[in-house]
Amino acid sequence: MYKIKFKDLILVSNKKRISSNFKTIFFFYGMGNSSNDFDFLIKKLDKKYQLLIPELPGHNNDKFNSKFSLINYANSIVLLILRNNLCNLVFFSHSVGGIIPILIAKQLKQKYLIKKFFNYEGNLTESDTDTITKKTISYNMNEFDKKFNTLIGICEQSSQREIRLWSDSLKKTSSKAFYDLSKDTVFLSKKNILLQFFRNFFRRKLYMFGSNSLLKSSEFIFGSERLILNNTGHFAFYDDKTKFLSIFLKLIYNCK
Repeated sequence: MYKIKFKDLILVSNKKRISSNFKTIFFFYGMGNSSNDFDFLIKKLDKKYQLLIPELPGHNNDKFNSKFSLINYANSIVLLILRNNLCNLVFFSHSVGGIIPILIAKQLKQKYLIKKFFNYEGNLTESDTDTITKKTISYNMNEFDKKFNTLIGICEQSSQREIRLWSDSLKKTSSKAFYDLSKDTVFLSKKNILLQFFRNFFRRKLYMFGSNSLLKSSEFIFGSERLILNNTGHFAFYDDKTKFLSIFLKLIYNCK
């Protein structure tokens, strides 16, 4: 596993350097997660693939990037793609990370550069923000730091194993980054613009959701092939790493 710096980005990869000679997969995780949650993907991926996991700003103890903005983050990734002549890209996203491929695609515009978009409960509608991001920005930033510490404590004591594991990554997340990115998420999710772009732009896409998910949107609104992850919810990679790895590798290796 290697750490790569580019502009204001920190990326974790199975390759020492970014190269156009490999099939490239970008993995965009959700709010409060970190690249460490997906080490098991990096270790098992076939060497002919290049996996890039950009850290969300202010996540995983990242003090390098102080621009807590989803748009700036996506802009930097677009620049990385263009500078390294990357094409035939595969996007795999989770939760708030589902916004990033859309922001990237809006700038790239060329559909041929993007091979497929695997979207695991990616934030596409305003109703997706009801679980935590909308609640986050209901507080003033000045009071949120205390609220964030309370959230970590609640997650640590949760009866649900996946929530307890999430708390480990939350502890490595800046409360200001969590707040600012939540604000971006709520703003970008309004008027279903993300959903419309997801439906209309990406020719090859798959929407994945957990059978126990709390998300309220009907899976039929996404206009894509769908995959139900049985006996799991929003954090399948915490619930069963072996099963999630198997699904991830099967999807990637079958992506022609």
